[in-house]
Amino acid sequence: MSAIPPRLQQILDGLEGEHCEFKEWKTKDDFDGLTKYACALANEGGGKIVLGVADQRPRKIVGTQVWPQIEVTRKSLNQRIHLTTQWEEFGTPDGRVLVITVPRHAYGLPAGWDGRAWMRENDSLVPLSEALRKAIWEEIGRDFSAEPCSGLALGDLNPVSLDAFRRAWVNSLRARREESGQRDAERIDGLSHEQLLRDTELIQADGTLVNAALILFGSRQAVRKHLAQAELVYEFRNTPASGPADLRIEFQEGFFAWQDLLWQQVNEPSRNPRQSFQAGLFVRQLPSFAERPVREAILNAVCHRDYLLGNSIFIRHSLTALTVESPGGLLPQVTVETLLDRQAPRNRRLAEVFQRCGMVERSGQGMNLIFEDAITSAKQLPTPTASPYQFTLTLHGVVQDAAFLAYLERVGQEKMRLYDTAHLLVLDSVRRDAAVPEALKSLVDRLVTDGLLERISRGRGTRLILSRTFSQAIGESATYTRRKGLDQDECKLLLLKHLHRKGEQGSPLAELAQVLPSKSKRQIQHFLRLLAKEGKASALRLGPRAAWKSTSSASSTPADE
Repeated sequence: MSAIPPRLQQILDGLEGEHCEFKEWKTKDDFDGLTKYACALANEGGGKIVLGVADQRPRKIVGTQVWPQIEVTRKSLNQRIHLTTQWEEFGTPDGRVLVITVPRHAYGLPAGWDGRAWMRENDSLVPLSEALRKAIWEEIGRDFSAEPCSGLALGDLNPVSLDAFRRAWVNSLRARREESGQRDAERIDGLSHEQLLRDTELIQADGTLVNAALILFGSRQAVRKHLAQAELVYEFRNTPASGPADLRIEFQEGFFAWQDLLWQQVNEPSRNPRQSFQAGLFVRQLPSFAERPVREAILNAVCHRDYLLGNSIFIRHSLTALTVESPGGLLPQVTVETLLDRQAPRNRRLAEVFQRCGMVERSGQGMNLIFEDAITSAKQLPTPTASPYQFTLTLHGVVQDAAFLAYLERVGQEKMRLYDTAHLLVLDSVRRDAAVPEALKSLVDRLVTDGLLERISRGRGTRLILSRTFSQAIGESATYTRRKGLDQDECKLLLLKHLHRKGEQGSPLAELAQVLPSKSKRQIQHFLRLLAKEGKASALRLGPRAAWKSTSSASSTPADE
């Protein structure tokens, strides 16, 4: 009887070519060469690298001593090529054989290392040809979530997760308040689990379940067996500093088994502190991380990640930021700059299921909703970053401008609903005294006409400021006057305008300093003395608590620009 394990014998009997690469490498420790061969096999659909076997027939085992610590080397290789390889060791009388299984490349992304992608040509490694590169790029139209999951059975799905999806779908239909929706809700409420899967195209005509069924409803055992990287890891740290997490939870089941549990962890009061701000007579509480943008960010990660990459989705949460790291970069037609304008789902079958139960909009506006929430909460805009193998989105939790919240309260929720994400981005730019992006300048006129913004002419051009509604809402008329203009030639006029608005009560010197923040106290006093000589202002009191008032009549005071 042969001393060679049957599995190894099966590999040895195979042909070297498209899916196997045999190398002797008795003592040759060529990690760079191994990386290139792994990239080449990945670009050709995946395969095996067999070390310790002669590359000429008949296959003779010669044994290899390279990389005795295979887990360390495997991890290094996986980090280099951004794919999950599997390593097996076989002991034989003729020596040790090492078999490395390399998966196919990610959809639409050639496998490469050190800036170059590789392929095999006869017995050599060569740079990836343009023809093969183009063929890989064109794979982007494939939908991994709609492909069959070999070996997955109905019994591998969690019935509790299927029931949770059914409830969400039924509730979404009933929320439409249409007669047809009510009838559909009643029908779906009575479906068996198998028919539910057929109605959502998660099971094929021959009874084969697709990958989306595993990702959404798979039991822990099934997910770990068929697609171990389809997990989400949640980590919370009290501070953004690196180091061991204060809390770490690994969700290794289908999405519908853990989605609500994950939000409960994020929303735990000690991890999601409330921030207070004054709105009229009332004090409002604003969470650092609102439910809708957090859920949208998670759905985006689950729906758009590349499941052929071996990494998991990570959520890194602190008191001030929540970062979602999703394996797989942006699709070729989408960039960080065009995220709000272009949508391209990587896993369309998953997106369709989420649409059925009302979790995502059919128009794919999830990212818009995330940005809109940040703007209307006066927080820093979300920070998206992308690399070929990862997309990261950071939500910021700190309210930066409580006064802007008061301004939005003054404008009113009904009116704010009339504006889309682009209009809100204009308001946010003006709030931060930043230039309005060129692509959004055409939207300014409407916001000025509606009274949310004001134009002021000064110096070299026109500036935009939040309207006087803003200053009235937050009780900072001095801030409004300051934003109205800062040129030296207008200093006296600006001071006079502010004094006129304050009337008989006058304005203390400290408040006048806010009108002209670029001027020293001595310069401001000089302007006030000039106004006094002109008979336009007078001192209410002098000394450390100096205050001034206007002596001009309303009719003689120039109107606001």
